[in-house]
Amino acid sequence: MKLSFISLCFRFKLLSGFVAVAIAMALPGLVGAQLIDVNFTQNSSAGQGGPNPGPTMSGAAVLGAAGDQWNGIGGSSGTGIALKYANGSSAPVNLSFTAGGGFNVYDYSGSTPFTGTPWNALMETYLYNSGVPQTISLSGLVPNSIYNLVVYNAANSSATGRTTYFTVNGSTQGSAWTGTNNTLAAGVDYLEFPTAWSDGSGNLVITYTGNGTAEGDIDGFQIQASPLSVSAVGGGTNIAISFTGFSGFYYQVQYKNDLTAPAWTPLGNPLPGNNSLLTVNDLSAQSTRFYRVQMSTNGPAITLLHTSGTNVVNTAGAVVELRGLNLGGWFIMEPWMCPADSGGLPDTYSIISELDSRFGVTVEQALIRIYQTSWITTDDLNNITNGGFNLVRVPVWWGNFYSITNTTSSGWRSDAFSELDWVVTNCAARGIYVVIDMHGVVGGQSTSDDTGEQNVNAYWTNTVDQSETAYMWTQIASHYATNTAVAGYDLINEPYQAPSNSTVWTAYNNLYHTVRAADANHTIIIEGTFGNWDWSMLPAPSVYGWTNIVYSMHEYQFGDDTAQVEAGLDNQAVDFNNHLSWNVPDYIGEWNDMGNGAACYDYSISDYNNVGINWTMWAYKATSGLLPNGWGWYDPTYWPTTPNVSTDSAATISNDWQQWKTTNSFGINAAVGL
Repeated sequence: MKLSFISLCFRFKLLSGFVAVAIAMALPGLVGAQLIDVNFTQNSSAGQGGPNPGPTMSGAAVLGAAGDQWNGIGGSSGTGIALKYANGSSAPVNLSFTAGGGFNVYDYSGSTPFTGTPWNALMETYLYNSGVPQTISLSGLVPNSIYNLVVYNAANSSATGRTTYFTVNGSTQGSAWTGTNNTLAAGVDYLEFPTAWSDGSGNLVITYTGNGTAEGDIDGFQIQASPLSVSAVGGGTNIAISFTGFSGFYYQVQYKNDLTAPAWTPLGNPLPGNNSLLTVNDLSAQSTRFYRVQMSTNGPAITLLHTSGTNVVNTAGAVVELRGLNLGGWFIMEPWMCPADSGGLPDTYSIISELDSRFGVTVEQALIRIYQTSWITTDDLNNITNGGFNLVRVPVWWGNFYSITNTTSSGWRSDAFSELDWVVTNCAARGIYVVIDMHGVVGGQSTSDDTGEQNVNAYWTNTVDQSETAYMWTQIASHYATNTAVAGYDLINEPYQAPSNSTVWTAYNNLYHTVRAADANHTIIIEGTFGNWDWSMLPAPSVYGWTNIVYSMHEYQFGDDTAQVEAGLDNQAVDFNNHLSWNVPDYIGEWNDMGNGAACYDYSISDYNNVGINWTMWAYKATSGLLPNGWGWYDPTYWPTTPNVSTDSAATISNDWQQWKTTNSFGINAAVGL
């Protein structure tokens, strides 16, 4: 697997006492939530740099997304000006500045090259030095910390070639505005100080000047905590390499005893960032050793997971905290949450049956494949990776594996694993694990449409259905027995309409042994999602001798207010803690706060993470409502057409389903707060 990474290198020469060294590097273009964008705007006429008088809040970031906030600041000096983060919230950082004055190019019949673009509002105004070095001072930063700083110089068309010199921490860089060099967007010049340091009081000073009496200018700047900061302390024979790891990135510490050696030696395993401090110990440290950290934008090699006490661990024994999303509405088309059919067909089985009747099996399967390859693409998996998640739960049903008219072994589909293999392979390449979740056993485990066929609940009493389900699990477990990207097998989703608890336990035990006969190594997931929907629904694993298992709960509080939702979350945490003696990891396979806002979602995640519960939110994307809507991390930005499976032509159905690609008609749901 090819890793794209950035490295930083530093050396420790152990002396008496201990050594502390810190160094950092930033990944250019990476934008975090703590980004502060500042556009200097002199008071000017309305529509030319902002309202009169200022300050203005206009423009868009070059490094950030369109719509980022810009703090407009008027005048030739200012003290203690409160700044905002890129999302518009208040920052603890204050700004003071001196200037020879401010200038808006439009006030004097000038222009920028960016009319009609998001950068026009940024670049039309700037401060100038008037032949004297001027300063921009920030206070309220974290003391003795590393920041990524980007500054922009003048973009007045008549100023082409003008050079400004910027000095930060004693380091000086010059930027001549040409519109072609050092650009993050066409025509916008910048300089980057990737390791700008705040002092012990949290202050940072930017000095800008021209060449002698020549004018030097600054249009604005951006500053954010450096995405990678590394510190280390050493003493005796041990050095601890500590650094902040950010979600969505993986970190590998490496060392050399001789910089001329051809290769770096890994120190420990790659660590996934989780927005907290990561530490790697070198117990064999030599008196002189060079270290570096590689920050990867891809996941490390996937290793087989298994359970250890109440944790999920990899082959090295390191705890893997599984955090992710359900790919709902994909293999099982639930009409309430995906563009299945506008004519009222209630479930996947009905849609496939209708397509078979109208067009034949070959065309039906081609259309279903078009739906599937449109609903989830590699763009979606990239979104999940970039969101910092390392797990997807994939609901499947018997219709993915059998012909819907023949559930015997002779009806096993030749393409049974085509799409499932696609997602497992592409997730593995991105450092994402996959849970294979049996949402619909043969015969159905409830009357819900999420089993693939509603109003069928025959599995519990039909031995043929049970046998064919066992055969299905044998094929799945055999197929993935050596695949390390599969996190586990979820035996039966939400068996909430069984005749009795003992019936469910017996079914679980039978399928447990079915899977174990085909695959002795993968984790098996057993759900308590019936009856009380909690741990009381499941036996202690010693009752049946189950090993390498995870117990899974789902958490929904339908129609409740935020306090009741949070109480439900607290109960999940308490329930897990009350069963620690069972030595079984907990996994909330489905949960959703159903539109109670980002703070409620944050409460959920914190609740689960703080007690070591693994989780996957329902769902990655959903069509239950336009943005913002609680059911999808991605929700529609508008409504493409949902086909009528009973009346539309095959070409129309194909075209309509293709319009529901995430890149075409969905946007990220900020109200969820993931």
